Amino acid sequence: MASTASPPKSVPELPAAAAPGKRNPLHVYLIVTRGPKKGMPVAISGDLFLFGSEQICQLRSPQLSPKHCALVTRDKKVFLRDFNSGKPTLLNFEVITPGEEWPTHAGDILSVGALEFMIQYREKPLSGRDLEEWAARCLDAETDRNLLDEEDIFHAPTNASEAAQAIVEKLNAQKGFICGRLRIGIEDDVTTVRFNDTKIVDEGEIAMIKKELCDNLSKSSLRILLDLKNVRRLSSVGVNMLGEFKRWLGPRGSTIAMCRVRREIQGMLRTLHVEGFRIFPDKRSALAAKW
Repeated sequence: MASTASPPKSVPELPAAAAPGKRNPLHVYLIVTRGPKKGMPVAISGDLFLFGSEQICQLRSPQLSPKHCALVTRDKKVFLRDFNSGKPTLLNFEVITPGEEWPTHAGDILSVGALEFMIQYREKPLSGRDLEEWAARCLDAETDRNLLDEEDIFHAPTNASEAAQAIVEKLNAQKGFICGRLRIGIEDDVTTVRFNDTKIVDEGEIAMIKKELCDNLSKSSLRILLDLKNVRRLSSVGVNMLGEFKRWLGPRGSTIAMCRVRREIQGMLRTLHVEGFRIFPDKRSALAAKW
């Protein structure tokens, strides 16, 4: 989780209590990732959580604009909205287009000024020491991932313990890793991509999914299998996004197929003339076929 930003020169004023508003069933937290309050969890219990320097803001800092940005919760999802204040808001170190709203995922990094937080969700609330320990584990997991990325893990095992660990790592690789709204894995010579959401309808989320697909599948000559097992509803914008992604892959020499696609979604593909996808009824037959 590397960042070139310098640690904050002053400690931001953090909310001592939840802001008034509708209870957020997601149990969303901001975990401070930099500075003297690193590891401190901040509960986001309202539908609107404001960042800025004005008194109305739940998280205040003189480094920020009067109203800088906000976390917005609706439909059991959390979005980051920039207020076009003239100062940037960053999500995963990428500047949000001024005035726009982007969907967030667990583990995303939110940066405003010199302040930096990890966005995390929980199904059940925690309090006191348990909450602090959970927040610390979230940061430890991120650090472990970064260390693993920097190490050369493709070395021959020198003992039985290393050999066993290599097998576990291979099995985990087959299960895939979570990347935003996707689970990406490799089975045989096929890169499998499973969509985690049951509904892909929000245009902001669809744009983020397309970005995640392009960011993670930009290598040339890949065989990519899109697994739509979880997807029960896909908007026309989502269908067109899949067609755009397929066309984007063309110059890279990659091939693409789908599996476990619901009948109504297959009908939308035909209706909207999103063609060229070979569709398999199940994952096993897709992996065994040549395409």
